Amino acid sequence: MVAAVAALTASGEAADAERGSVRAPAVATRVVVPAFGIDLPVVASDLEVPGNPPRYPLCDVAQYLTSFGQPGDGRTTYLYAHAREGMFLPLLRESLRNDGAAMIGALVEVHTDGPGSYVYQIFRVKRHAIDFSLAKDVPPGEERLVLQTSEGPAGTVPKLQVAARLVERRASPDGVDTPPPRPRVCAPSSRRPPASG
Repeated sequence: MVAAVAALTASGEAADAERGSVRAPAVATRVVVPAFGIDLPVVASDLEVPGNPPRYPLCDVAQYLTSFGQPGDGRTTYLYAHAREGMFLPLLRESLRNDGAAMIGALVEVHTDGPGSYVYQIFRVKRHAIDFSLAKDVPPGEERLVLQTSEGPAGTVPKLQVAARLVERRASPDGVDTPPPRPRVCAPSSRRPPASG
């Protein structure tokens, strides 16, 4: 399957080169996990929203870590969101049942602002993670997605990580399925910067 995805990607790049166009790399804009009712717009981790502390996750969106890759670039894509209703809470709930065994095999769709979406299949649930090894220790040729959410209150370090392998690339018109993101500040008031003025 990885070879098929690589061939599909290469053929798309060859067609672009033939037309003389160079596309900017596509970025993740939406993450959907149908089996667990997750459907969130995705924004960059460095998005600044007035009133939000630096690096504190926003609400009503997932975010991609800019230090990792994007779907289709052959690297790990790393998405994270709060464990709250309407966000990644279903992942946390499922992880508490038999160490997340029911998540294995579930599909995750990541839509981009380019002409395609990517389907990944969950193969590992890692509870109490304290590093990025699940995203960094990837066999050559494997394109991976890691979803992260909290396991405890704000500021706690151990996180839940769910790893998935790319299994399919789908062609789709640019941005057709992506609702506009509406990130919301939801940091505890003690973490918010003081009002200026």
